[in-house]
Formats: sequence, C-alpha cells, structure tokens
Amino acid sequence: MKLINPLFVAFLEREFKNRFLGGVLSPVWWVVQPLLQLSVYALVFSVFLKIQLPEKYGTSYLAFLAVGLWPWLAFTESVTRGAGSLLAQGALITKTQLPRAWVPLATVTVSFSLHFVALAVIVLMLKVFGVAINGWAIVTSVPTWFALYLAALGVAWFVSVAHVLIRDVESMLAPLLFLMTFLAPIQYAIEIIPEKFRGYVYANPFTFAIERMHQLFLTGPVTPAWIDLALLLGGALVAFLGYFVFKRVAPHVDDYL
Repeated sequence: MKLINPLFVAFLEREFKNRFLGGVLSPVWWVVQPLLQLSVYALVFSVFLKIQLPEKYGTSYLAFLAVGLWPWLAFTESVTRGAGSLLAQGALITKTQLPRAWVPLATVTVSFSLHFVALAVIVLMLKVFGVAINGWAIVTSVPTWFALYLAALGVAWFVSVAHVLIRDVESMLAPLLFLMTFLAPIQYAIEIIPEKFRGYVYANPFTFAIERMHQLFLTGPVTPAWIDLALLLGGALVAFLGYFVFKRVAPHVDDYL
C-alpha cells in the first residue's frame, strides 16, 4: 500500500515545476531574491543602525539574521501563496476530483522545502567562510521547521477558503505579515529590547520559534528541549483548526471559483 497518494505526488511535482521552473530566470530569482532581502536587512540594521548583538550570539550579524529570517520567509510565502491557491487552481479543481485540501498543502510543502534547502546552503556557505555557526543545526532544527510548517499549513487552509469568499483577504495579509516581521526577534536580539516592551514581542508566537533557531545555530543547547514539543503541539493545533474550518467551508466554494 502506498503511503502517499500518487495523484498528490503528481500535483506536488506540478507545483514545484510551476514555482521553480516557471521561467528561464525562475531558479536564479529563487536564490537571488532572498539573498537580496538578507543583504538589505544586514546593511540597514548592522551598518546604518549599528544594531549590536549580545556576545552569546557571536560576531556575525549575517548568521544571526539568516537563521531567523529564512524560516519566517518560508512561513510568509506559504501563507500568502496559500491564500490565492484555490483561485489559482480553480479550473483544475472544478473539472477534477482533486481534493481541495491538497492545493494549499502542496503550496506550503513546496515553499518550506525550497526555503529549508536555501537555509542549508547559506549555513554551509557561512561555515566555509569561517563564521561560527553550528552546521549540525540544519538537522536539529527540523522539529522547529516542522512546527512552523504545520502552523503555516493551518493558516493557509483557513485563508485559502476565506479569500475565495472575501477577495480582500490576500491583500490584507501582506501588511499584517510585514508588521509581524518586526514583532519577532529576526533583525534584533530580544535582549536589547527594554523589559517593559518585551511582552509585545513575546505576544507574537513566532518569537519562540525564532529564538529556538538562534539557540540551535548560534548559542546552544542543540539537544531536544521542551520548547520543541511545545512548538510542535502549537503547530499541530493551528493545523487542526485550519483544516477543520477548511473542511466545513470548502464544499461551498466551487460556485465562487
């Protein structure tokens, strides 16, 4: 018995080819775009604003930024692409028996897979250039990545059906996610924020995932911790709630596609 439906595998391959091989410059842009974003953030925060990292994070602001930024890029891309995924595949959905839930699932899976590979490449490049970063964290960070994947999947399931019914949802996501970028310790260390304001940053649940990434790659410990279980349970809860809403609403969306 096959563990993964062959039809879903074929749809996953189609999503990957559309994303990665959609045009002549698609593979190049997939690498260049996040590197440009990383470079701009590094220039603004470490050179212009001269953000100082606590000693425990080492001396490479680029490494600090990369290990926090890439999981966030995976999440934001998954959610924004997931929001429009049902509309984008509307013709295929209405003409086939393709389960609706597979569409956001494929979008999120491809996004996280590509960004995980990208981070692994960046980490190895930093190691080659002598930056103090734990290369084994590429493996030990998998639970954190999977927790974020589950959370992104749950949100993508929810916003995908919401966007079919309310076409403004996708455009509303961009400013919201942009705001959340600055309410997570991606560009800065949590220790440099005054105590009275830290509660606002910890109100963003992704703060805990980003801090765990910094621990694994830069400060330790690298062994499994309770935070890993908490993140996985939180991600699973979001995925369950998102799927529950999706299953209730999805049968009614065909008329709007």
